Amino acid sequence: MERLCGFKRARSSVEAYVKSHLSHLVPTPQRKPRTYRRFRRARIGELYQHDSSIHQWWPAPDKQYLLLTVDDHSGRNVAGTFVSAETTWNHFQHFRRAFETHGLPEIIYTDGLSLFGTSSSTDSGDPKSQFQRALRGLGVAHIVAPTPQAKGKVERRFGTFQNRVVTLLAHAKVKTYEHADEILQMEIIRQNRTRQRSTDLIPLEVWDRAMRENNGRLRPTPVSSLLDLHLSMRGTRRVNNDQTIDFEGRNYEIATTARKSVTIVHHPNLKFWVVEHPPKDVWPPILGTFGL
Repeated sequence: MERLCGFKRARSSVEAYVKSHLSHLVPTPQRKPRTYRRFRRARIGELYQHDSSIHQWWPAPDKQYLLLTVDDHSGRNVAGTFVSAETTWNHFQHFRRAFETHGLPEIIYTDGLSLFGTSSSTDSGDPKSQFQRALRGLGVAHIVAPTPQAKGKVERRFGTFQNRVVTLLAHAKVKTYEHADEILQMEIIRQNRTRQRSTDLIPLEVWDRAMRENNGRLRPTPVSSLLDLHLSMRGTRRVNNDQTIDFEGRNYEIATTARKSVTIVHHPNLKFWVVEHPPKDVWPPILGTFGL
């Protein structure tokens, strides 16, 4: 402007004028996707990435869910399960099998689904969900990923599973969850023994080496009764005058108690316990046990 028109203007003033009045002449660079880089954890069991994928895994009136958990250090698929609905109880059953097979990890990393709790659990804050309450009882921390890209390790697995497992299930003419789970477990074993492109490592070899070198953060699995206690649904019920409670449309007689309300420890469609007060680390006095 100074050379051609003979007057000066501040560069910022010119920029502001052009953006306001001549924005159609300003070239806009194409936005590039943001890269999220997160390094692997140093030890097995230090962090498990966990997620679910709804997909038409095999022909049926309703789509099915795949629950999948991956160890962050080794890349090993530690657990995979097909379920008909994404419920807290289905996730509890999935994690119980993983815990009983491998032990307890330090941290479980999920998205912000309300089922899991929309924010990370902390030592000082109250659990935001039944899921966080159960993990805290078992001494496992819970972290919520800020974006889907932040837990890319498990997200990419779903693409791999959809490419392979759908074809395997179709070839096997799968019609039931039990049959589908057999195929899924075979594919999980195959993937755990396959060299990964991103790391050029075989997950099962990395896992086994860490176990030999004692390079892990896995803790022993608690006794079955404690898994029953913590991996359960909770609720409260009023105690009737005749020392009974009402639960799911039926009346149950319990042991004599002075409390006006009691806590239900519930395994859906299986059994439930009636206890005097909300459990913490161990079972409180049990007033009754009932099958469903």
